[in-house]
Amino acid sequence: MKNKWGMMKKRLLLVLGSLLLAGLGVVLYLKLEGTGPAVSMEGLDAAVRAAHDLRLNVSDPESGIRSVNISLVQGEKTAVLFEESYPAINFIVGGEVFDKSLAVTIEPKKQGLSDGDALLRLIANDYSWRNWWQGNRTVIERPVRIDFRPPRVEVLSRQHNINQGGAGLVVYKLSEACPEHGVQVGDNFFQGYALAGDPEGRLACLFALDYRQGKGTEVFLSAKDSAGNQSKAGFYHHIRAKKFKKDLIRLSDGFLARKMPEFEYSLSGTPPATPVDKFLSVNQDLRRANAEAFQKMTRDSEGTLYWTGPFLRLPNAARKANFADHREYQYQGKTIDRQVHVGIDLASLAHAPVPAGNSGKVIFTGPVGIYGETVAIDHGLGLFSTYSHLSSIQVEAGQMVSRGDIIGNTGATGLAGGDHLHYGMLVGGVFVNPVEWWDPAWIQNNITLKLNAAE
Repeated sequence: MKNKWGMMKKRLLLVLGSLLLAGLGVVLYLKLEGTGPAVSMEGLDAAVRAAHDLRLNVSDPESGIRSVNISLVQGEKTAVLFEESYPAINFIVGGEVFDKSLAVTIEPKKQGLSDGDALLRLIANDYSWRNWWQGNRTVIERPVRIDFRPPRVEVLSRQHNINQGGAGLVVYKLSEACPEHGVQVGDNFFQGYALAGDPEGRLACLFALDYRQGKGTEVFLSAKDSAGNQSKAGFYHHIRAKKFKKDLIRLSDGFLARKMPEFEYSLSGTPPATPVDKFLSVNQDLRRANAEAFQKMTRDSEGTLYWTGPFLRLPNAARKANFADHREYQYQGKTIDRQVHVGIDLASLAHAPVPAGNSGKVIFTGPVGIYGETVAIDHGLGLFSTYSHLSSIQVEAGQMVSRGDIIGNTGATGLAGGDHLHYGMLVGGVFVNPVEWWDPAWIQNNITLKLNAAE
């Protein structure tokens, strides 16, 4: 009996010992894990100047985070940007912080660093038992350039005569590559582009004066480098003030009855009760939304200069409305609305073929509210042409077209009283007077001579 009980005790101790060893093995396996903290980083650019924000996330789900140290190293100088240690629950369990989001502001001048190359170093440790209980270590090093110097701007073109509601071109050079450069005109900024194949790295910017911007509008070149340093440079320019025509449009019940049903699904919310109220909603709210749509589709342009020479207008067509006509809408003898016409209306034969004004890439085809069926073409360097009220469209978005290619036919879609073409041109999202772009002398003096001089 005693021998039997002794055998059972030995077996029990053996099982307990095995379980203990197994448990100890699991603990050692877990605590000796060899994966360092994971780090993700956002906001670090190649160049850094004052007040540069860096966002990080450090995580270690196995052992927990022990410490994080972030520093900038330049030569023998080390500037500590962030340093923090995190507590442990106990020796066995490890850290109590497993995930940490950090926001660090880099201020190299305040931290005594100077212009030149530097190294951003991040060191993160965990609570693993590895390395004699010092934990796993993650080290990340990223080269950066400390840059406090703004770029230099050199204006190369000379005369810049700009009409109110018109466009201009300036040619310039920068002392360094800048992701953002161009012309500021009042509240509007126009991005500049590199001249393709230019060995001296010259740049050109098409810019525009909105029809509401006259004499006294602030105009200057601006450049911002990758570190955020910004320079401004004025250049000689003369603004010619313009007076725009006034146009009276009398609305009839027949026109309202014929046109308003087309916009039933374009009106947000509960449709207005009367045809006049519907017209006001279309002519105001929908017109505003359509202007924003044009600005959005012409915000980004190809850097390639696709067009050459003057633009084509609709052949054998009479002009029915001018650019920036100030329209007064009357119904039953009373003025009910005022709007500005941001294109030129051209009338020819019904369903007349419409040629592309110049070479470029089709960026949009389809309906645009009051403008009806529309085609928009990017001609490069921020220049666009639009063709509206079409009855049919013969091109697709992404298609390259040449000057004179037929892109559709005139019509009366949208808020058009009869068959015609609404021809528009935009520079950097701002509508400009197309007449300038139809004029060979204006093109030669204001665009071609400046580009040829740069080349």
